[in-house]
Amino acid sequence: MANIETLAAKVAKLRAAAEKSTSPLAAAEAELAAAQEAENARQEERSKAYDARVYDERHQAAEDARKSADEPRERFARLMAEQPWFQAWAEMRAARYRAWDVSVEAQNAAVNAGEDYNAVPNVTVGEADLIGDLASLADEWAREIATAEAQERRAARDAFITGTD
Repeated sequence: MANIETLAAKVAKLRAAAEKSTSPLAAAEAELAAAQEAENARQEERSKAYDARVYDERHQAAEDARKSADEPRERFARLMAEQPWFQAWAEMRAARYRAWDVSVEAQNAAVNAGEDYNAVPNVTVGEADLIGDLASLADEWAREIATAEAQERRAARDAFITGTD
């Protein structure tokens, strides 16, 4: 039994020594955790302050940048509206919208009257494609020019063959 008492005393002494050495470690770990938490809170506050300042600065700058295009766009529209070719293109686009509106009205009326709405022409407006429209028009004119030139060559050939040249 003496041996157990001696061993129990030894364990108690070692436990006390271990608690003494782990106590500073636990305190240091707690201090480190508190310091890290305080630093995270400080950085979070600085982040919010920075973002608020940047928002104030950039928000107005973004609005100013957006508005800076308004006057040039209005001037561009004014200048384009003065161009006869652009007026004609806009009128062509308006005719497409008009045809679509009338087609939809006629189809709705047909449905309401119990008529077959498929008998009404289906009109689509299509995307506004100035470059595509210009290319299409240029192709039409090019075909007309090429056809006229081919007819002139055939007429010259025929004149040569018949001797009327």
